[in-house]
Amino acid sequence: MKFKQPYQSRFQLKLKECTMEQKIFIDNLDTARLACPECQLAKTLQLSEYKLIKRQTRVKYKCNCGHTYLAILQKKSSPQQDTMLAGTFSSEGNIPCSGKMTIKRLNSRGITLKTNVEQKILPGLNLILEFVLDDVKQSIVRKQARVLARNGRYLTAEFTSEEHDDNLGHYLFFNKLYV
Repeated sequence: MKFKQPYQSRFQLKLKECTMEQKIFIDNLDTARLACPECQLAKTLQLSEYKLIKRQTRVKYKCNCGHTYLAILQKKSSPQQDTMLAGTFSSEGNIPCSGKMTIKRLNSRGITLKTNVEQKILPGLNLILEFVLDDVKQSIVRKQARVLARNGRYLTAEFTSEEHDDNLGHYLFFNKLYV
């Protein structure tokens, strides 16, 4: 004796595909790191362009492998203020790109910046950053960083060196930006 399967709409089938939710925390550089539950492929998303007002935001994400899953993006309770430091960037290597930038977020691990024009900057590209701090001395800082994520004109990059022996170290310490 065969039992007949109950009818399921396309919406119910799609919902069944992506029932498992991941809780992802948005760090203070406005990035979130998602990992596909099927293929374990990790993707870093740059979220500065999106004005996430709610503390939690549900998103549906489709991986390159074709698997769709739900993620809950959760912000920290205390938002960090934007720094608004001016500077320039240029690339190292085969892909030539350079321009002016405004630093939006800064900590001891990395930086979130907004470029003056949209460019084809891919994750993994090494950049040389030069910017002026808003301290008393108006210190000029020159650092190397590797791009983690890009969304439009916003970039998130991590510093290639964890040591900040220059004026940036003092700036980070006094502004409580070490993580």
